[in-house]
Amino acid sequence: MKPKIRALALLLSLGLGLPALAEIRFSGPDINPSGSVLFVAESAVPGAASYRTLFVRSIDGKRDEQLTFYPESLTALSSGRVLQLRNRYGVARYDVASSSFRWLGDGRPFAPGGKVPLGTLEPIEPSPDGRWLVTVEPVSAAWGRLVIQDVAKGSRCVIDERVERGRVPARWSPDSSVLVYAIRDVLYFSRPETFFSMSRVPGEYQSLGSGGVESVSWQSAGQLFYARGDTVYRILAGELFARSLYADLIGPGELAGKLPAPFDPETDRMCVAPDGQALLYARGNRGVYYCALDGDDYRPRSRDAVYPYLLLPGNTASVRLVWTASGSAACFAESVEDGKRTLRAWRLEGQGDRAAFKPFAVPAMAEHPIVSPTGKAACFVSRGTVTVYDPAEWKEVARYSDEPVVSACWADDDSLFLGTAVATRRWNRLSGLSSVLLVSSVDAYGWDESGTGIVADVGSLGRHSYDGSMKWSAAPGKPMRPGELANADWRLYLDSGAGYYANMIFARSSRSPGGTAPLLPEPSPRRGAASASASGTAPAPTDAAVFSNGKRTGSRRVALAFDAVDSLDGLPLILRVLDRYGVKATFFVNGEFIRRHPAAVNEIARSGHQAASLFFTTWDLSSPRYRIDADFIVRGLARNEDDYYAATGQELSLLWHAPHYVTSPLIAEAGKKAGYRYVLPDVTVLDWVTADEKRLMPGAYKAACDIVEDVLRDVKPGSVVPVRVGKTPGYRADYLYQKIELLVNALVEEGYEIVPVGTLVAPGN
Repeated sequence: MKPKIRALALLLSLGLGLPALAEIRFSGPDINPSGSVLFVAESAVPGAASYRTLFVRSIDGKRDEQLTFYPESLTALSSGRVLQLRNRYGVARYDVASSSFRWLGDGRPFAPGGKVPLGTLEPIEPSPDGRWLVTVEPVSAAWGRLVIQDVAKGSRCVIDERVERGRVPARWSPDSSVLVYAIRDVLYFSRPETFFSMSRVPGEYQSLGSGGVESVSWQSAGQLFYARGDTVYRILAGELFARSLYADLIGPGELAGKLPAPFDPETDRMCVAPDGQALLYARGNRGVYYCALDGDDYRPRSRDAVYPYLLLPGNTASVRLVWTASGSAACFAESVEDGKRTLRAWRLEGQGDRAAFKPFAVPAMAEHPIVSPTGKAACFVSRGTVTVYDPAEWKEVARYSDEPVVSACWADDDSLFLGTAVATRRWNRLSGLSSVLLVSSVDAYGWDESGTGIVADVGSLGRHSYDGSMKWSAAPGKPMRPGELANADWRLYLDSGAGYYANMIFARSSRSPGGTAPLLPEPSPRRGAASASASGTAPAPTDAAVFSNGKRTGSRRVALAFDAVDSLDGLPLILRVLDRYGVKATFFVNGEFIRRHPAAVNEIARSGHQAASLFFTTWDLSSPRYRIDADFIVRGLARNEDDYYAATGQELSLLWHAPHYVTSPLIAEAGKKAGYRYVLPDVTVLDWVTADEKRLMPGAYKAACDIVEDVLRDVKPGSVVPVRVGKTPGYRADYLYQKIELLVNALVEEGYEIVPVGTLVAPGN
C-alpha cells in the first residue's frame, strides 16, 4: 500500500475526521470466472472507528461468507477459554484451545430479511460460563424485548416484551447459576434453565423487591448484596429461593449496613469489598461514600469514627467504582473537559476512620478501567494504546502500542485479548509477546492467479491466503491477480440503491435475455431518506424572521436544540454523549444560565457546539404582568451577547428564541431588527409536563422513553428537536435529557445526520 493510502487507512481505523453519519458503503468489487465477488463493506460509526470488512458472495447466492472480523467489542468467557467478539455484522465465539471460530446464529449479515444495525451495538449480557446470553432485541426506537438464549441448544425465551433499550437489566452470579433481572422497577431472580421449563415458577415467587440491577452486587457466587431505600441487605444465594416463598414473613435478607441516602438505581452506583465488610457508594455523579457494612450502625463503633467522602467535579458524566479482589478500591469519574474526554481517578488509602481518597494519574482520554479476573491488574484503552496498571499502587507496569487498539478484555491475570485495527491478538503483559487469533481488516485483496483462492495484504503481517472459517495463513510472495469488474457472464458496477445503504453493488447479465440485480438484499429505506412529498410535510416557512425546519428533500439532516435555562442537571451527560457520537448541536443559553454557570458555558463553547441566545432573562414574554416592546427585545438580546462574551470571549450566533418558545409578530420582528432569526422547533417535546399537571393536560405526561418514541414518529429531514437541560419545578419520573443517548442513537439508526441548527439555516439546507 502506498504511504498516503496507508496513513488514510490508519486515520479511518481510529475514527478520526469522520462525519457524524452512520452508514455502510460498499467498494472494490472483484469477480472471478465462476461468479464469486470479493467486496468490502465500510462501516462508519459516529464517534467511533470506521472500519472495512471483507466479504465474498456468489451471484447465484450459494456462497455468502465474511472473511475478516473487526473487533468492536470483546468479552472473555469460560475463564478465558472462549473469546466472544461483536460488531454490527454479528456475534461470534473463538475457542482458544482449538483455534476454532463459530457464529452465534447464522452469521450472515446480508441474508434476505436481515438488517445490519447502523447505531451503536446493543449491549448483551453473557453468563460467565458462556452457556447463556441475555439480550434486548429492538422493537422500536426506545423499547425492546428482554430475551434469554441457550447458546448450546440454540433456543430462546422472551422474559419480558417491553424493556428500555440501551442497557440489559440483568446481572449474573459469578458461577452463572442465578440471573437477577429488573422489570418495571421490580427485581426478580431465576435459575436460567427454568425459563425453558414447562413448569416455570410464577414471578411473584421470584421477586426480590423494588429496584433496578444497579441495586444489586454479587460479592461472590454465594453472596448477593441488595440496596433498597437506605438499607443494604446481605443475601446468601443458597437461601435466595427459600426466602422468596416467605418474603412477607422474613424480609429479603439480613441487615448488612446503611447508606447515607436512599439508593436510586437510575443514578446511583455501589461496589462491595471482596470481604463483604464495606462498600463504595456513588450518589448520582457528585458524592462517593465509604460505608462500613457492620450491621446496625445506630451507635458508632468508635467515638471519633469519620469515614471518607469524595465530592466529584460538577462536570462528571458517569462514575465507575472498582474494588479488586486484592482489596484495592478506586473511583473513576468521566467527563468532557476543554472539549475532550477526561477520566479522573482517586484511590482509597488507609483503613477505617483513617482512610482517604487520593487522586492518581491515568492515561489521557482513557476509557473506564478493565479489571483482570482476580483484580491483580487493570488496564486502560486510550488513543489506540493499552496501558496496564498494578492496582496495589495504581502505577503503570506494561503497555501495548504496536497496533491501534479498539477493544480489550482480560483472558487471565497476565494475558489480554486485544482487538486491533489489524488483528485480534492474545498478548502477555509480562513477556510482551502476542499471537494472532483473527484478522480484523486487510489493506489490499484479490483472487489468486487461478481465480479460486483469496489472497490479501494484512497490515504489518504481510501477504496471507484465506483458508476458510475465518482462518488466514501466511503466503509471502503469493501472486494476486488484478481486480476484475466483469467475467464472461456478468458485469459489476456501483450505484445508489434502495436507500438503506449508502450505495449498492449491481450485477448486470451480459447474456440473453440480460437483466440487472443488486448483489445484496437491501432492507427498506431508512426514514431519513424519505422526501417531504412522500410524507405530505409542508415546506419550510418563508418568513425570514422565523425558522422552523430545514430542507425536506435531498437531505437526511436534523438538529438538536438544547435549552440551557438555569439548571446544570444533565449537561455533563449530554456533552459526553454528543462527544461519544461525534455530534455537534446547538445550545440556546439563557442569561441566567450564563451568570450562574460560566464554566459550563465555556465548556459548551470549547466542545465546538453552536451557542445561540435564549434571551437575558427566564421571564415569560407572553405574561400580561409587563408590557414589552421591540426596544426591550433588542436590549435583552444585546445584554445576553455581552454576558456570553464576558464569560467565554466568544460571540453568540444570530439565532434565538424566547423562554418557553413564546413568539409573536412583535417578538420575531424585533429579533430580526437586532440581526437575529427566531428558531421554532417543528417537533413537540413535552418533558416539562409534571405529574401534577396530568389532569389539566390528559395524555401529555409521558415517560422519557415514550417521548423518544414520539420524536422518532414526528421527526423529518430538516427538523429541529428541542431538549431541555435540567429539571422543571414539580415532579417527573424522568426527563428527555436522561435518555439522550437513546434519542441520538435512534436518530442515527434512522439514517439522520445530526447537525447544529445553523447548518439547517444555511442557504441550500
